[in-house]
Amino acid sequence: MSFSSDPTFAFFAITLTALAYASLSNFLLRRFGNRRRQKEIQAEINRINRAAQEASRKGKAAPHPEGETEHGELLKLVQESLMLQMKPLVGTLAAFFLISAGLRAAFPDFKVVLAFHIPVFIQNLQNFPNWRDTFGVIGWFLIAAIVSGLVIQFVADRFLPDGAEKAKQAK
Repeated sequence: MSFSSDPTFAFFAITLTALAYASLSNFLLRRFGNRRRQKEIQAEINRINRAAQEASRKGKAAPHPEGETEHGELLKLVQESLMLQMKPLVGTLAAFFLISAGLRAAFPDFKVVLAFHIPVFIQNLQNFPNWRDTFGVIGWFLIAAIVSGLVIQFVADRFLPDGAEKAKQAK
């Protein structure tokens, strides 16, 4: 009997791989995503939008040079925000495709049956939501990665230096 045909080994291997993937995703997001800058950009975008809404309420329909300047600044901020979001996504997607192909090849016959049903929103949109309790290798990998990612995000926000500061400020 090989390791790939042992269901217990496959379950733990897929779960640990999902945990490693979630850890990698969190690391890439923290390393390349710069959440602090994202929040600064969002606050500035909100300020510019409020100013534009106020100007339109007051009836200043004619374009002003400062409005054009703010519009140009808004576009630069949106572009910077998108770049901050795309950097970690490139590494995360590459890792996902490599890991999913490897898991599919290593455990082609893997199936896990849960004791409860969960909604799956991707398949069978005519029967929305589609409640399932049986998942293959990729389904289980995604479920384990989502749960692991949520736990890692919670722990990181509470105990890592930038997250601990937020937790203290919230109290």
